[in-house]
Amino acid sequence: MAAQTDSLSESNPIPHAPPAADAWAVFLDVDGTLLEIAPAPEAVVVPGDLPSRLRALERGLGGALALVSGRPIAQIDDLFAPERFTAAGVHGAEIRRDEALRLLGDDPAGLDPARRAFAEFAAAHDGTRWEDKRFAVTLHFRQRPDVGAAAEALAGALASQLGDMVHVLAGKMVVEIRFRAATKATAVASLLAEPPFAGRRPVYIGDDVTDEDAFAEVNGRGGISVVVGPAMPASCAHVRVATVSDVHAWLDSLTRHLESSP
Repeated sequence: MAAQTDSLSESNPIPHAPPAADAWAVFLDVDGTLLEIAPAPEAVVVPGDLPSRLRALERGLGGALALVSGRPIAQIDDLFAPERFTAAGVHGAEIRRDEALRLLGDDPAGLDPARRAFAEFAAAHDGTRWEDKRFAVTLHFRQRPDVGAAAEALAGALASQLGDMVHVLAGKMVVEIRFRAATKATAVASLLAEPPFAGRRPVYIGDDVTDEDAFAEVNGRGGISVVVGPAMPASCAHVRVATVSDVHAWLDSLTRHLESSP
């Protein structure tokens, strides 16, 4: 199903409040959804009050809020400190709830050829950088879009070498090789099987192709899927909003509704 192009202020926005008989579980991507995209992952800016605003929303949802990101959970915690949220990191390879960490990936050593190749590529191309996420290996070229095709070709060749255990994911000026076993969809499904998420209607907000499997998972469960920004004209998300600021405004409106409800 193609995404609609409505924003929060137009005729088909994200619902601002669940019906009285409904309860929601909210899943939020981080970069491009909660935070503006930056030239490098470490350069993102977290609004000073955002962690406390998310904590207030989590309370209103009875704990059913999770951050779902391509970043490792340790990075998510650093960004939103001092708050620590239920989180899925490395596209679902890591899941933490109630301080218990589960790893859904395969043997990290299986990605060693990708680590070596991405390190060599980054060393040979100024302005690019590679990142080891243990269950995924990432090559960033936001500052060198001219080498994007070469980076994606390298990732494709590595995936052919490593076989069916891995998958290539091309995002916004980034390419990643990760294990197939864990995705944002498996992360959402895993959390929805447990309290306080179980039995609730899922709401997932994301901005990139890396979120498409989670959109599909949520759609299949009768939930609400929301894509942020214009970057993906073809998305299976049900609703499109324009900006990160629109996401913040919607989250704040949901918090106010939940705080005023009996």
